This record gives sequence, structure tokens and C-alpha cells, in this order.
Amino acid sequence: MSTSSPHSTPESLDLSKWIRDGDRLMWSQGNAEPITLLEHLIEQRHGLGQLDLFLALSFSGRLRREHCDSFHYESLGGLGTNSRLARQNVLDVHPMQLGQFCTDLHSGRFPIDVAFVQLAGPDTAGNYSAGFDHTYTRDLVSKARVVIGEINTNAPLLPGTADIRPDELDAVLYTDRPVCPAPVAVPDEVDQKIAANIADLVPERATLEVGIGALPSCVLAALANHHDLGIHTGMITKPMLDLIESGAVTNAYKPVDAGHSTGSILAFDRPHNLDHYSLRLRPSRETLRFATLARLPRMVAINTAVEVDLSGQVNAEYASGGYVGAVGGLLDFVRGARASEGGRSIIAIRSRTSRGRSRIVAAPSGGVVTVPRSDADWVVTEWGAVHLAHASLAERARRLISVAHPDDRETLSKAWHDRD
Repeated sequence: MSTSSPHSTPESLDLSKWIRDGDRLMWSQGNAEPITLLEHLIEQRHGLGQLDLFLALSFSGRLRREHCDSFHYESLGGLGTNSRLARQNVLDVHPMQLGQFCTDLHSGRFPIDVAFVQLAGPDTAGNYSAGFDHTYTRDLVSKARVVIGEINTNAPLLPGTADIRPDELDAVLYTDRPVCPAPVAVPDEVDQKIAANIADLVPERATLEVGIGALPSCVLAALANHHDLGIHTGMITKPMLDLIESGAVTNAYKPVDAGHSTGSILAFDRPHNLDHYSLRLRPSRETLRFATLARLPRMVAINTAVEVDLSGQVNAEYASGGYVGAVGGLLDFVRGARASEGGRSIIAIRSRTSRGRSRIVAAPSGGVVTVPRSDADWVVTEWGAVHLAHASLAERARRLISVAHPDDRETLSKAWHDRD
């Protein structure tokens, strides 16, 4: 790490000065992907040796199979455009909970040699902010041998974990290029039916964790008539800002970050005035801490999945022979919500895929289980909501079949009765 202020680097940044053969690299994720640095890395890869790249959530799709001539890809899962690498069988998946991964990164048990971080700023004191991604950016800066910052004028300068000082960066590169936006999916009638079923399960004064996508966006819209909601989540999305704007969110009853909506990553292009929303950004090792989640009364975790089997096991990672997701913070939020006084975990799922395959299944695809059946709580489809906690296996199967697509119920009943 540099002991003096980093110098501003030209566009032709020579990464060989910083990167060694065999290094493991990681960078900020989502909207905060440092695209200019990634492009330099790809262009210069043949002169850098063999490198391990640890990937998190990607929207850019910059990395490709042909780059495996120099890169070995690792990841927590097939998140975003990384699912393509998983389907091409060039992605080594680490099935870890995000909270534990970030804790291990913070402690140094999961070492990173070189970090690329997209940053915002500087502020009036000359320091930088993690901008869009506070999940683990502070820990990358603290732990990596080399830290290179991509300072983007389009990244929001928000208070978060801790300021990042110029002397913590070995080199910087300045850019004003647009950030990679999160994909926008448009909800349909099925999403609206599921959202309506979920809204009935969310009490007033609940603290919410909601994911990203068409269905989660529809769920947030369906909660606009609720009162005194709080937010303690992973990704703060534009539909979440809309819910705050509606007046349904006050955060008045949260014992943690009272008056503020808490998250770790901003999954949208920069709005005009983020100060208006009273956001508090924290690293995932804090937001996903079990003790913190359990302290939040009426914590309601609302997440989507690939499929749910008849015993209540949830697969949120694997479909069509490849990884399309990750354990992520799902299990952390499920367990925290279930430990919360008046809390509940909700798995929201369409009864069928776009190809007409049932998402209520006899057994999970590839044997992948993201949430064990012992953690099962609520499952909601467009056909209704069923509570699985405290139900026997036979009763769980009956309830889940009742919210499967009507055309799949007979087949599922037969599969349950014919099981070995």
C-alpha cells in the first residue's frame, strides 16, 4: 500500500507494475464495477501471467470464456452476467453465505492480492467514498496488497462505512463514463398476483428485506399503502426509493439505524438527490449479522428462488444445468427474519417457468439446496400463500401442491406418493 497520495494515472495504465503472476483479484460489484480498469486488465492479460479472478455480481458482461487463456474464474455463484460463464463451465463456484464471506474477507481468512474499486469523490476533506457498493469495498481497501481506484464522477458521494483516504490507494484512474445499470424487468399479471398475496403477509411497522427483479419490484409497489415500514436490506433499488417516496417507509420503529433505510449496495443509476431518502449504507458483514437481524422486530425477508421442493427445500442458485444465482445473503436473511419477534421469511416464486416447467418440484435441480427445509417458513405463488414452519413433511407437500399450477398438481401428488 502506498504511504503517500497516489498519482493520477494515464489511460494507458501499466498493470504489470502492480500485478504478479498467480495473484487473486477482486473488485467492487453491480453498478460499481470499475469497467475502465477491467478493460485494461483484459487488454494487458497476456503480460500479467495466470491470474485468479474472484467475481461477485456483474452487470457488464465484460469477462468472457476466451479470456481463460490468462484468467481462472471463481465466484460466489452465477450472479448477473456471470451466469453465462457458469453455463460455459468456466466458473468455479464457492457456495458461501455472503455474511460469512465478507467476515472472512474482513479478517483476512479469504485473502485478496489486488483490488479494483470504483469510488466517488473526493469530498471537501479530500477523501473518497465507496459510492454504489459498500458490501465489501472498505475491506478490499484495507486487506489487499495493491488497491487501484477508479474514480467515477457518476458515483454518488454518500456517507457509508468509513472514508477511503488517498494514501490507501496505490494508483487512481479518473473517468466520467456511465455506470453499468441494473437490468430492468417489467412485472406482469402473474407478478402482480404474487405481490398481492405477499402484501397480505406484511404487517404494519414491518422492517423489509427485498431482492431485485420484476417480482420484488412488484412487491414493493404493492406495499405503498402500508404504514411505518422500515428497510434493512442488501440492495437498495429504484422501486425501494419509490416506496420511500410514497410515505409508507418511516424507519421509525427500527432499533438499528432508526430513521434511516439501511442497505449495502445501490442498484440503480444515480438519482438527483439521494440525501432526500435518508439512506445508511453499511458493509454486508454488518447488515447480515444474525444478532442485528434478530433485533429488528417484524423483520420480513422477501426473496425469490429458482424452485422449491415438496419438503420445503429452496434452490435459489441452479437451473438448466448451470448456476444462475448464489447463496448470497438469502440464508442470512431467512434465519434472521425467523428469529425476529413477529418476523417471517417469504419465498416468492412463480408456479411455472417461462417454458411451462413447474417450479414446485419433487427434488431440487442438481441436488442444490440454498435454504434447508429446517428453515422453511412461507412460500407464495400466484395461487396462494402457504406456511411450512411447524408442518410435517406430508403436510408440507400437501400445502405446496395446493399452490402449484393446477395442471402440475396431479403429477406432483403422484411423485410424492411414489417417492422411495
